[in-house]
Amino acid sequence: MLLRAALLAGALLVLAACGGSGKTAATTTNGGLPPGCTVPEVDRTVRAFLSRPNFAPAGVFEVYGTQESDGRKFLARNRDLALAHARSRFQLGERSRLIELRVAPQDFNHARVTFRLTRFGPDFRRRGITSRLVSGAGTIDCAHQKVAAWITKGP
Repeated sequence: MLLRAALLAGALLVLAACGGSGKTAATTTNGGLPPGCTVPEVDRTVRAFLSRPNFAPAGVFEVYGTQESDGRKFLARNRDLALAHARSRFQLGERSRLIELRVAPQDFNHARVTFRLTRFGPDFRRRGITSRLVSGAGTIDCAHQKVAAWITKGP
């Protein structure tokens, strides 16, 4: 187990050192992912969410939140409120690009993800936001292949 973790860490370092290829380092921390949540499926789900925000159905949706470097915070446990916020940021021109994605099983119908993004919004300069890196975690609803939870910190 320790050797496997060391190999995974080494592989991630090599992938991170390569940079700029436009490809994401998507990995899994262990096997046993639920149906509908293989690493490629989760990667597609996350990329679809970033290109057009959408969440798991209301009964499955958990939470959406952001904490930004200018002190602004948003947290919603209501799917419609979360969707309105995410889509309004997208309509304002905010865009995110996936840099790193890690996937692990959570339960029989969910996968846990941690990720790093670059994020840009046209209002960032005015708000004094100069960085672009974002870290976060979330939950993927494997049955619907949608984001059930999404929490980010930064930029």
